[in-house]
Formats: sequence, C-alpha cells, structure tokens
Amino acid sequence: MTTTLALFLLVAAIQEGDPLPEMLIQARDALEQGQYSEAVTLYEDAIELAMYGEDAGPVSGPLLARIRLGLAEAFRASRQNDDALRATEDIFDSDPGPETLDRALEIRYEIGLSYLNGTTRRLLGLEVSAERKGLQVLGDLIQRYPFQPFSDDAIFHSANWYLKNNLPEDAERFFERLLREYPESPWTAPAQILAGDAVLAQIKGVEYDMGPLTVAERHYRRYLRLFPNQGESQRARMELAKIAKMRAQRHLLVAQFYLGIDKPVSARVYLEKVLLDVPASEEAAEARRVIATLVPQPVQGDR
Repeated sequence: MTTTLALFLLVAAIQEGDPLPEMLIQARDALEQGQYSEAVTLYEDAIELAMYGEDAGPVSGPLLARIRLGLAEAFRASRQNDDALRATEDIFDSDPGPETLDRALEIRYEIGLSYLNGTTRRLLGLEVSAERKGLQVLGDLIQRYPFQPFSDDAIFHSANWYLKNNLPEDAERFFERLLREYPESPWTAPAQILAGDAVLAQIKGVEYDMGPLTVAERHYRRYLRLFPNQGESQRARMELAKIAKMRAQRHLLVAQFYLGIDKPVSARVYLEKVLLDVPASEEAAEARRVIATLVPQPVQGDR
C-alpha cells in the first residue's frame, strides 16, 4: 500500500469535522518535504489528540498504530534512531494492522543494522558506539519475529559481528541457525565457510580438545561440495590443509606420549597416520625421523 493511499484511508476512517485529518495531512507533507522536526511535532500532537482529545473517545488501535508509524518514520528520517525505536514499541501495543507491523519491524531492522555497522548514538550529549544496541535490536527481531524478509540478513550480520569481535561460540550458533532455518538465503554460501572459521577460532591449540576440527572440516567440505564456483573455494581448501596439519601435530604429540610410557607400537600407529594424512609436510618428515629410531619389535603389541 502506498503512503498516499494509506493516509487517505486513515483520514477517511476518522469522523468528518475532526481536526485530526488535517493535522495528519500536514504531518505527512512535512515529512515528504524533509521538514522532519515539524513532522515529529505534528505527529506527536496527532497522537495526543487521537488518544485524549476526541469527543467520541480514542481512535481505534490500528488507526493509532498508523499515526505512530508516521512518527517513527519522522524520527528515523531525522536520524533520531532511539526515539524511532521507542515509537515502534508503542506501535506493537496499538493492535497494528499487518502492513503497519511489517513496516515497524523493517524500521527496527534498519536501525539495528545501522547501529551494528557503526552508526553512533547520542547519550548525555556524547556520541557513543551503538554496536551492542544494534546487536540487541537485531537479536530481539530474530527471536520474536522470525522468518521475516530481513531475518536471514539479521542473523548473518549478527553472526559476522560476533566472529569479528572474538566471540566465535556465538558466531557459530548464529551461522548454524541461518544454515538450518534459511537454506535458500543468499547468505548461505558465506555462512557455510564462516561457520567453519567460527569453529576453528574456538580451538586453543593442538594440546586441547580437537573434536571441533571435525566440525570445521565438515563445514569447509560442504562449502566446496555445494558452492564449488564461489570465490572462497581456494580459501576453503587452505583451511582444510590447515586442519590436516593441526591433526598431524596432534598425532605427533600422542606418539610422543606413548614413547614416553614405553609403548612404541602404539606410537608407531600415530606416526603412520601422519605419513598417510600429510605425506609431504614437515610433520611427516618428523614422523619418519622418529620411526627410524624405533627398534623393531619381535612380537605384536607393546612391551
């Protein structure tokens, strides 16, 4: 529905002779002409009149929600984003129609993404970072209003923010949700490879739990299988090579452990895994060197 048509229907629904229609027309004209402060004032006055100044009582919920949407649009246009967010919250309490609700949610998404991407807020006269606020706004939309046209965008950008800010567990959770719930999203390909990055970022070193390596490997292999012609294919192969190298380093550590407790046969098993997985690597050269020092055993099993 166009803005002009929505305004016409809104005005037509109000009693003839009421001052509210003229006020709404003026407010819309001010907004369209870029007179945002005037538009804000007119919409605020219209809301006051609609709620408390009507002889016949307050206007109906959907109509009030539509007026509040005009106020949110005026705040948004004048970059008073926090005020626009508060106006949309009032819309949710006004029994909005579906189109009003959709636009209110869209405004919240626009503001949340803007904050996440670096738009600042003014608090106590100072310009401050609003990234956390943007993350909160997007997270609220994701949880309360899933499967909106912007939902996959909100999830992807939130996940990417977590990954860039060294919160890989949260990043993995959001990337996984996007892949699971929005498989047709245009963000699926980057989410697939970035999910692998998020898992790898959680690994502290080869001395720790290496279980996540298998999860990361699955993401990279799935990316190559589903998106072979995407621009990140070479990077996915490089990450798989990195995983193989880390696994080989882990096998060398395990082999050294077995050698330390005088179990060379068990050590040999892990050393041979290194030779099989990464035969041309530095780790393989080290495995060959250690194998060469092992005394052949006359019987099967460890001494």
